[in-house]
Amino acid sequence: MSLPATAPQVPAPPAAPLTRIPVGHGPLGIAIAPDGAHAYVTNFGSGTVSVIDTATRTVAATVVTGAGPWGIAVSPDGTQVYVSNFGAGSVSVIDTATNTVAATIAGITSPVGVDFAPGGQFAYVISQGRNAAVRVDTATRAVVATVPVGTRPYNVLITPDATRAYVSNFGGDTVSVIDTATDTVLTTITGFDLPRGLAFTPDGLRLYVTDYGGNTVSVVSTYSNTVVRTIGGMSIPFFVAAASSGGRAYVSVDGTSSVQVVNTVTDSVTATVPGFNVPNWLAVTPDSQYVYVVNNGGDSVSVFRSPPGVLPGQGPVGGGTTVTITGHYFTGATAVKFGSRQARSFTVWDDNTITAVTPAGTGAVTVTVTAPGGTGPLGHFYYIPPPVLADLTPAGGPVGGGNTVVISGSHLSTATEVRFGATRMFPTVDSDSRLTVIAPAAAGPGDAQVQVITPGGPSNVLSYTYA
Repeated sequence: MSLPATAPQVPAPPAAPLTRIPVGHGPLGIAIAPDGAHAYVTNFGSGTVSVIDTATRTVAATVVTGAGPWGIAVSPDGTQVYVSNFGAGSVSVIDTATNTVAATIAGITSPVGVDFAPGGQFAYVISQGRNAAVRVDTATRAVVATVPVGTRPYNVLITPDATRAYVSNFGGDTVSVIDTATDTVLTTITGFDLPRGLAFTPDGLRLYVTDYGGNTVSVVSTYSNTVVRTIGGMSIPFFVAAASSGGRAYVSVDGTSSVQVVNTVTDSVTATVPGFNVPNWLAVTPDSQYVYVVNNGGDSVSVFRSPPGVLPGQGPVGGGTTVTITGHYFTGATAVKFGSRQARSFTVWDDNTITAVTPAGTGAVTVTVTAPGGTGPLGHFYYIPPPVLADLTPAGGPVGGGNTVVISGSHLSTATEVRFGATRMFPTVDSDSRLTVIAPAAAGPGDAQVQVITPGGPSNVLSYTYA
């Protein structure tokens, strides 16, 4: 095999999507199978679902559903696909082995978003006509509960632990939080502007919500169920999807016909991929390498590779972080360096992907790869000192929790979670020396260990006393 005589490199984001796949008329939703082998696209105007073979990037089958197919989800075991038929008031159940409709669940008025519980035992379907989330038992394919939510609900997403479901209420500027054990609304989160798309970080501690009318993405703490941050600069953001590997989320932006790439550590936009035609839903492949984007205005699906770089881009000074490096011309690579230090180990998966384990280091360093074509920079890695806790104010509170606790110390600005005993939550970062959290409830009086986690590692432990 001949190798290019070109050094490894990190190219700019592509000027146009990598591949464009024609589908049916008026495509809206997309979901990718857990094994990554197929993507399923709802064609609202055609009354069909296009089944895309992700290996060949061609349509392998077209399945006729009910009128106006909208939302779509693949079961966790990959054996069936639920399609909400907005015009027909039903859900089509597609058997993925035969690409045929195996059953139809009727009686759901104007269904839109749909999502399976991680275990696959139930699903929620949004009934926009009834302003409700409808629970379906996936074993019997029967509607077993109807949960009233906000006005004109749009999408639904079930937490990784299956205990709650979040519903974006487009007409009410709210997000409803459903307790899946009781099928009741626990709380309603306010502060949105025409919310539509929903995506969790892999740990489930944060929820990203696109504010279609506000040109922002809201970041919600799923512990406190409050908006803790907003990401601006987006012209009509439509949908959002997060990479399962962590580190990145992707937002389809109708106003600029682009997809914006968000660093989920810093909650900042790091890249913009242009060239879409009314981009709607999008999905990331299970290996986090490719993004599929529905072009509602172009009757197609565009595919682009995850932008090159180093993920995660932060880790502890002691090293040991496994990172994925993406770029070009990696075949035959002989060295990966973080600054002047060799990676502890690395594996070349293909011409575009390397995984490496970081050595010990300090500060910001350039990551380079040496291959037959030469040595090239691929991005940066930031060594983060471990957080240090100095004080909790107050140092205790009621068993029922609910009071504000200020955590003081150093190296806190990159905090990804705070733990009160076994309870995990996403904090509000006030500065590098201060975090704010709402104390959780406790089982009874006594001390709870409080610890902060950052990419630099865990902090020391302070005690918080429940009385």
